Formats: sequence, C-alpha cells, structure tokens
Amino acid sequence: MKKLELEQQVSAQEIVLLTTALKKARGEANEIQVRLRGEQAEREKVQQERSKLQDANQKLQQDLSSSQQQLQIRETQNGALRDELQALQAMFDVQTTLLSDCTLKVHGEQAFAGKADALSGGEVVRLVDELNQEILQTTAFISDSFDFARKPEHRDEIKEASARTSELIGPAVTSLLGTVQHGEDPILIQIALQAATVEFSRWIIMTWDFDGLQAEQPLAEIYNDVRETESQAVSGRWRALTRSHAQKVALQESDVHSTMVAHINDTLVVVMITAGCTKNYEDAYREFTMKFGERVSNIVRMAARLNRAMGEEVTSADLWPTHIAAGEKFDTESMKDFDEGSGAQSGVVLCTIALGLQRSEKVGHGESAMYKTMTLVKPKVALEAIAEGMEREAELSGD
Repeated sequence: MKKLELEQQVSAQEIVLLTTALKKARGEANEIQVRLRGEQAEREKVQQERSKLQDANQKLQQDLSSSQQQLQIRETQNGALRDELQALQAMFDVQTTLLSDCTLKVHGEQAFAGKADALSGGEVVRLVDELNQEILQTTAFISDSFDFARKPEHRDEIKEASARTSELIGPAVTSLLGTVQHGEDPILIQIALQAATVEFSRWIIMTWDFDGLQAEQPLAEIYNDVRETESQAVSGRWRALTRSHAQKVALQESDVHSTMVAHINDTLVVVMITAGCTKNYEDAYREFTMKFGERVSNIVRMAARLNRAMGEEVTSADLWPTHIAAGEKFDTESMKDFDEGSGAQSGVVLCTIALGLQRSEKVGHGESAMYKTMTLVKPKVALEAIAEGMEREAELSGD
C-alpha cells in the first residue's frame, strides 16, 4: 500500500514536472513561432526590398543603356561638329590670308595712289622745250664753227663716217650731207647735227638702265604687261621704282654722264666728217670737245633730267618723247615743220630736229579700262623739200 502511495506520489510529481516542462516548451515554442513569424515578415520585407532594388537596378540598366546610346550619338555628332569646325577653321585661315593679301594690296595701292606727282605736265613741257632750244643753239654754233670742203685725202674717213651717219639718222640726210655744198650755208649740217642729238637725247630720256644691265628690252616688256594689268597708280609707281633702282645698280651717275657725253661728241664729229669737214677726225674731235664739250655735257644733263622727270617723278600718267621717222608723210596734226614760214601742208619727212611730248593715262580697271592720250608738244621735223635748189657737188669716188 505504502509502495503504491509512494509510486502515486512519484507519478504526481513527475506529472507536475512534465506539465511544467510542457508549459515551458509551449512558451518556448510560442516564442520560436513569434520569432519565426518576425523572421518571415523580415524575409518578406527583404524580399520586397530586393524586388524593388532589382526593379530599380533594371531601370538603371535601361537608363544606362539609353545614356550610352545617347552618348554614342553625341560623340558621333561631336565628331561631325569637329570635322565641320576644322573645315570652318581652314576656310577662316584661307579668308584671313586673302584678307591680309588684299589689305596689303589696298595699302600698297593707297600708298601708290597717295603719292602725288613731283612735276606737273606743264613743267615737263618746259623741260622738253628747254632741251630742244639748247640742242638748236648748240648745233647752230657747231655748224658755224667749222669749215666744210671735201678733201680727197679724207675719202676713207668720209666713207666710214657716212656709213655710221646713215645708221643713226637715215640715208636721205646722209646723201644730202655728201652732195650739197655747205660752204655758204651750213643749214643741212645743223639739221643733221640736231637730228643726231635729238635721237641720242630721246634714247637717254627713255632708257631704263642706260644699258648697264643689258635689260632694256625685258624691262620695257615687263612694264608694258604691268601697265596692261594694273591700275595707273600701281604701274606708274612700279615704273618709277624700277627705273630708279635699275639705274642705281647699273652704273655710277658720273660714269653714265661721261659715257653719254663721249658718245654724242663722237657722233656729232662723225656727222661733220660725213659733211666734208676740212679737218680729219682726230683734229676735229679735239677742237670740238674743247669748244663744245661743256654744251654737250649740258644737253646730257637736261636729257637725264627728263629721264627722271618722265620715268620717276610723274606716275599719274605716262609721258614719253616723240619723234617722226624719216620717210613718213608730213601731217600738221601730229608734227611741225621747222621752217614754219614755208606754210608746208604736205611733203616727206627728212628727219626730226626737235622732240615732241606725248601723254597717256589709263582710266578704270579690267575690261572697262581705257587710255586717254594727248599730244603736249608736237615734234618738229625737216622736210626733204628743204634741199630743193641747193647747189650740189659730186660725191667723192673711191680709188
């Protein structure tokens, strides 16, 4: 009995313990369920956040892809813009260069156009008249200062001199010098001396370099081209600069002067020998230079002054000395007869004894350009008729 009671007591205690343990287990289970439910809720929340993040990431990927596409498009556009910018820069550089060139050209033309003539046309006319007058007076003195009667012993000198005279002033004058008697009236000798001096003076006035550079023809051709293509201001200034520098480079001024004086002295003595000067060449040359060397030197100075005046000091127009070739028909519109009292209206030109003066100005540009030309001074000529009635003598014949 007691054993049973004890067993029952033990069982009751165990039940109590088990009940207590069960309650505790249930409490712990409830707690675990609560935690599980919390964790589940947390997992669901995390899952929702993850889903949101995945959606956001997907959207970001889409945005990134779109941005990359836009960036690629922009880069392509930028490349095209860079190419266009480079092309525009190249065009700008070309335009800048052209503008610079045009500016320099305009400045050059303004500098040329702004440079006024140092001499007026009237002043150049005066210089030409003074030169013609000096040639007239000098040759008149020369022809009156020597005796003329052909001597057989001078035959060879006369023949050689005649050939040279013919080349310079023409065969017609040379023939008259060799056949007309000059003892009483040396007018033909004076005319021949004038013609020779005028021809040399014309060359001095028109020369670019006094033949020192051997470039007379090329410079003249270049200037003709410049004058055709450029304005009057530019071509005139080019002429002035080129002539000035060409002459400086060619020869010293003193050398040029002495050389020209010697040429004219020689030529005029040769003309006198052709006409039958009683002295031989050496004696005539010696006397000539003593008596007339200074006057010839003055003629050279005056011609050189006109070279500078027409070539360098007048650029607004082109001025040049004019002459009439032997054999041309006399025309009162373009020339004068030196024997103004004769009233000649026609005839044949024997030679030119006084220089004329022509003026030409280019007006406008391009195809519309035109030249205004006028005669400022008419050249003066001797006509072949002057020898009519003059006493002749036979030319010296050779051996």
